[in-house]
Amino acid sequence: MNTLTPESLSFWPHLTKQQQETVLGCVQRVSYAPGQIIRSPDTDCLGALLIQSGVVRIYLLSEDGREATISRMTAGEVCVLSASCMLNAITFDVQIQAETAVEVLVIPIQYLAVLMRENIYVENFIYKAAADRFSHAIRAVEQMLFYTLEQRVASYLLEESRRLETDTLQVTQEQLAQAIGSAREAVTRTLKKLSAAGLVELFRGGVRVRDRKGLEQLVERGGL
Repeated sequence: MNTLTPESLSFWPHLTKQQQETVLGCVQRVSYAPGQIIRSPDTDCLGALLIQSGVVRIYLLSEDGREATISRMTAGEVCVLSASCMLNAITFDVQIQAETAVEVLVIPIQYLAVLMRENIYVENFIYKAAADRFSHAIRAVEQMLFYTLEQRVASYLLEESRRLETDTLQVTQEQLAQAIGSAREAVTRTLKKLSAAGLVELFRGGVRVRDRKGLEQLVERGGL
């Protein structure tokens, strides 16, 4: 597991001694259960999350309740969209959820906002981290607009397999549909097609990648 502390952040050497002491004095350790909402329009703005363990899912929620995942973050990463209330460039609401059991260190918003006003290095760090998440969001939108459902499912399976370093993914069809912003029934049909083509193997509560090269070719050419 990658250990992430305030002292490991790039702006840390540029803080004054007093600012460093303030950060260390205010940082909080918080745990979230799988499925728990970390940030939504109905919750208070948190601050920066230094992810210690687990997977955090960032997604958009439509008025009719459909979800579209735009990014995932894991141990060793910093989530700043949980502090979106102080980022003027963000004019839309993102939802943040603990996809698994998650443990984070939180630099509370009231202290982070002061640091951003006082220290240009902190401000640059926060906006750079936010811009990185926007690049993930753009990729997610591109996939929804220009990828077929088969491409989106294959791309998800490949990315998750690489991230987890295993061909066996413990993900339900409902979770997969949620992750790519599609209907479960459509995802189920697509998985059956991929299984019939010998690209994946379906089992209760998961999917096993059987032909990685075949999935990569499917993503490149657009369909079976």
